[in-house]
Amino acid sequence: MNTENKLGKKIKELRKSMGLTQEKLAELANIDAKHLSKIENGVHAPTYKTLKSLSEILNFNLQDIDNKAQTVSVITQSPLYGKVLKILNSAKSEKELQNYYDILKLASRLMNK
Repeated sequence: MNTENKLGKKIKELRKSMGLTQEKLAELANIDAKHLSKIENGVHAPTYKTLKSLSEILNFNLQDIDNKAQTVSVITQSPLYGKVLKILNSAKSEKELQNYYDILKLASRLMNK
């Protein structure tokens, strides 16, 4: 998926620096360890919810993602992702975030038909 895989490498680096195994980080992020492995290896890109969860556990800032291509290049591959990230980050509550997320998922499905 991503030949440079900067996102996966960054997640792996942060995970190891905190002394976490893939299994423990996956458990904390409420995702499958195999999925985390695929994210770290650049096979899968995380959803916003997964990325948000990982950012909270590993203590990296989502605000920087769309501005620092050298840190997380997979995010900048889609020109819409930065806009989507700004919308999701503007949510004032968990309910508002879920509403934005649901609307964006629906829009994505409609655009891909």
